[in-house]
Amino acid sequence: MNEHKHDSSHHFIVPVAYYVRTFIALLILTFITVWISRFDFGSFNIVVAMIIAVMKASLVCSVFMGLRWDKGIFSVFFMGSFVFLGIFITLTMSDIVFRHDADPLEAQRFGFKKPLNFIEEKPAAAAAVAATPATANASIAPKK
Repeated sequence: MNEHKHDSSHHFIVPVAYYVRTFIALLILTFITVWISRFDFGSFNIVVAMIIAVMKASLVCSVFMGLRWDKGIFSVFFMGSFVFLGIFITLTMSDIVFRHDADPLEAQRFGFKKPLNFIEEKPAAAAAVAATPATANASIAPKK
């Protein structure tokens, strides 16, 4: 009497064998990461490490997040989020790197004990006189 209509879309149930194979592949890639870390590739160390990390991340995203069996648009959205993350990081880093061009105060280096140089310093001559206690008390010192 009261029949429910089901749409043709369904969720793929991932067999356990996929999870086991993915786990083994992640272990192998982890061992490769440790093994590769013993070699010095110079400036390409980060490139090699990122290639292995991208391989591991793609395995996790495709199997555990189910992107392998979902519609392709979900993968596009997922990869698009990383594109926008890269854009945001690039814009932030360009602001930090080129900030001193717009504001000369940003180009100054500040120490830990004196973080800001907003208060004007005393003139050098007045600071030298105030720093020496012998000249400050010269008027009351007895003459010989």
